[in-house]
Amino acid sequence: MSNQIIYYILIFVVGLSIGSFLNVVIFRIDNIKTILNDRSHCPSCKKILAWKDLVPFVSFMLLRGKCRYCNEPISWQYPVVELSTAVLFVILFFLFGLSWGLLFYALVFSLLLVVFVYDLKHELIVEELVWTSLAIVLVGAWYFGGFGVMDMLLGGLICGGIPAILVFVSKEKWMGAGDIKLGFVLGALVGYPQAIFLLFTSFVLGSIAGVILMSIKKKGLKDSVPFAPFLILAGLTTLIWGNYFIDWYLGYLNI
Repeated sequence: MSNQIIYYILIFVVGLSIGSFLNVVIFRIDNIKTILNDRSHCPSCKKILAWKDLVPFVSFMLLRGKCRYCNEPISWQYPVVELSTAVLFVILFFLFGLSWGLLFYALVFSLLLVVFVYDLKHELIVEELVWTSLAIVLVGAWYFGGFGVMDMLLGGLICGGIPAILVFVSKEKWMGAGDIKLGFVLGALVGYPQAIFLLFTSFVLGSIAGVILMSIKKKGLKDSVPFAPFLILAGLTTLIWGNYFIDWYLGYLNI
């Protein structure tokens, strides 16, 4: 038991570190060369940050969310993404243990987390990351997911095909073309029939979020809401509970 706790702590710390790097990617992806070439600096005063300013989550808390040098606020995106990545890694470790499967899903969802945050901020899907995720998923989902290639492709067609119909019918008013590719990636990741649960869950989450945003006057009926975050959240939800839901549903139907 004590060893398990140590593993969870280590995975959490690794997740914080990866989350710190993902923040760099999110902020600099429009100028990709700067991700590796430029040193971390304050976006307000441009001061190069020391190592003590760069400890994931801890530095933000110790600095009380402000730059050490100019006292300007630090974006809450930093600790939120770091903590989210750490929690994500812990969940994946709980599901897959120390395995190649853990590495596979951690890589895929790290890329998708960047897509998630970038779409929230800019209402734009980074297609390069989606294509990269697709390549990784097509190589490994059938193996690590425990389902056949046909189930993987059918899952992708379900989660990519329904958005494609909605994009075509609405002429991209209801959702964008990028959601088609992302839907295919996530559907292929979970396979058939779990892809049905994923698509259903994404629409439920999107509807709930839309109602909440309208109720607090943040969005109106004609305003758009990024759909990629709900697809990705539904993908993680399906990875955790999809099999349980499918088994329950089939049992309910006595199949």
